[in-house]
Amino acid sequence: MNYKNFIYLIILFSFFLSCKNDINSKNQNPANTEDNNQVNYEADSSDIIIFKKIMEYAQKKKLSNKTLPEIEISIAKYFLGTPYVAHTLEKDGEEHLVINLHELDCTTFVENVVSLSTCIKNKTTDFDDFCKTLIKFRYRNGKIDRYPSRLHYFTDWLLDNEKKQLITIVSNSFAEDDFDLMVNFMSTHPQYYKQLENDTFVKQIAEREKIISKVKFKFIPKQKLRQFEKNIQGGDIIAITTSIKGLDIAHVGLAIFVDDRLHLFHASSKGKKVMISEKTLEDYLKNITKDTGIIVARLK
Repeated sequence: MNYKNFIYLIILFSFFLSCKNDINSKNQNPANTEDNNQVNYEADSSDIIIFKKIMEYAQKKKLSNKTLPEIEISIAKYFLGTPYVAHTLEKDGEEHLVINLHELDCTTFVENVVSLSTCIKNKTTDFDDFCKTLIKFRYRNGKIDRYPSRLHYFTDWLLDNEKKQLITIVSNSFAEDDFDLMVNFMSTHPQYYKQLENDTFVKQIAEREKIISKVKFKFIPKQKLRQFEKNIQGGDIIAITTSIKGLDIAHVGLAIFVDDRLHLFHASSKGKKVMISEKTLEDYLKNITKDTGIIVARLK
């Protein structure tokens, strides 16, 4: 492996270990899940303030009357400039809901935007409603059941949320190319995950990897992206596929059109903040050898 590929692999490790953050002044409180079981959520007081400001903004702009894509873009723009911080969900102790709206990585940016947008569209705008919705998106079958229940692989995130009828994987309906999916990175590299010191968790993750790897996805190779831009809408979830062995998705964000061309709205590790890519998504992907194309999903 040459030096350039080694550096790229390290960056991917950081993405894959991300989704989580250290919080200074913590609040741990019960949040009711859909079946009325109580779980603990962890949030900084500033996160609750941000949530309230977003809901006030949504009410002022009457966002609930707009389409879901319009809501998503409005909420994503609210987060412009928010610092990028990796590993925001990795906490000691039992798995619990971690809420961090003041620091985001690429996955938590998408999760928070789609959860907030869903709440606004459904007019379920209490903080408890947001907790329930975030759990639905983040965990298998919408329930927290220890570390393996979190949807660690983004292809698994897509599959489970389509099963829950929260999203549609729209690229499966118009893309022409098969995505050669084979994931095993977590089970073969448990040293990168503190929680995988538990051998039972490693076995559970490995079993899930086998299931994910059997699923057939269609994807858009980056060489064909311009051809399929017309099938993508602003607010669509963009999952960037990778050729790195054992991994599925290298980066995620939202689609946004600038001057009628597709760009990526994302929490950027390089830019260190939530931003809209200066380059079109087509040009953005050209410069990254290991990025092979995209899978596209749409919020329902």
